[in-house]
Amino acid sequence: MFSHETVRRKLVEAREAVRLCARGKGFYGSPLNYAYQYWLRDVVFSLPALASLGYWERLKSHLSMFLEACKSKGRVPAVISRLGGLTYPVNFFRMLRKPSLLTGYPIKFMLPNVSGFGLQPWTGDSQPLLLIGLYEYSQLTGDVGFLEDWREEAERTAEELASKVDAEGFIRGSGWMDAMANYVGKPTLVCQLLAYKALKLSGRNRQASKLKTLIREAYWSGEKGCYTDLPGPEGRMDALGNTLAILYGAASPREEALAAEALQKASTPYGVLNIQPPYPEKDCSQKPHTYQNSTLWPMVQGHLVLALAKLGLKEKAGEEFMKMVGLPGLNEWYTPDGRPKGSPNQLWTAAMLLSAWKATAETAPSG
Repeated sequence: MFSHETVRRKLVEAREAVRLCARGKGFYGSPLNYAYQYWLRDVVFSLPALASLGYWERLKSHLSMFLEACKSKGRVPAVISRLGGLTYPVNFFRMLRKPSLLTGYPIKFMLPNVSGFGLQPWTGDSQPLLLIGLYEYSQLTGDVGFLEDWREEAERTAEELASKVDAEGFIRGSGWMDAMANYVGKPTLVCQLLAYKALKLSGRNRQASKLKTLIREAYWSGEKGCYTDLPGPEGRMDALGNTLAILYGAASPREEALAAEALQKASTPYGVLNIQPPYPEKDCSQKPHTYQNSTLWPMVQGHLVLALAKLGLKEKAGEEFMKMVGLPGLNEWYTPDGRPKGSPNQLWTAAMLLSAWKATAETAPSG
C-alpha cells in the first residue's frame, strides 16, 4: 500500500499531464507521440475527469471539431490532425531524438487501417463515441445549449446508428484496438457496448434493447465466465468490454458478478491485461504481450476500478487503483511486468487515474 503522499504526487502528476495535452483547439492524445492529433475516443473516455477539472470550453471545442467533420463529410473520424498529413512524419522525426519512444509499437502499427496516406480514421467506434461525448458533455456541464445547437446532427447520427442495428444487428469495425489486424471489419465487443450506450442516450430504446440481447447471446461465454472480444468459442476475454458491460448496465446481475470475478483473477500485480490469452502474431500482426495484444493499459485498468466500485467492491477497487499508482509515469501502455511503453503523459491514462481515484476516495488515500 502506498502512502498518502505517494498518491497525492501521482494525482498532481496526472493533472500536469492533462495540462500538457491541452493544446490547440482541444486535447492532444499526448504531448509527444500523439502531438497535433485530436483523438475522439481518448477525450470521450476522459470526459468525466476533464469536465471535473474545469476544461468545459476546451471540451466543447474538441467535440465541435468532430461534429463539424461529421456534418461536412457525413462520417465521424477517429482522429483529426492539426497538421494534416504532415502530422505523422513530424511526430516520427521528433521521436527519433528518443528512439525508445518508437519501441512501444509493432512494426505493422499502421498497416491494418492504411488507406492512402497515414492512419485510416474511420473506425467502428467513432459514431457512437460522438453521441456519447455530446450527451455526456451536456449532462456533466449542464450546457444543454450545446446539445441543442447540434440536435439535428445528433439525431441524424443516432438514426444512422439505429438503422445499422435494425439492418445488421452488430456494428462492424475495430475500435480502440485499431492496430489489431484480426479486428478490422469485425463486430468487436467494445463497439457493440458503445453503440448500446449511445442508443440509450439518444432515446433509441428499441434498438438499444435489441443490441443488448444480441450482445449477451453472442459474446457471453458461460465456460469462461466473461464476455469475449469477438463472438464464438475462440474469443478472448476482453477486459475493457467486460468493465463497460458492468458500467453500462448491459450485463445481468449474475453476469456482472462472474465477470468481476474473472477480471480480478486475470489481474496481475501491475494490473489487468487487456486481452487474455494473447493472440498468435500470425492472427493479429502483433507479438504476444506487445502493444494491444495482451498488455497493461491504464485506461483499461481505470475502467476496472470504476466497475468494481459500482458493484460495491470498494476494497478490491482500491487495490486495483493502487496498482495504477505504482506504475512508473503515465504511459500509454505497459508490459505485463510493469515496464512503461508507448507515449509518456498519455491523456486518457492521466484522466482515468483521476476518475479511478474519485471512485475509490472512500477507501484510497485522498489527494
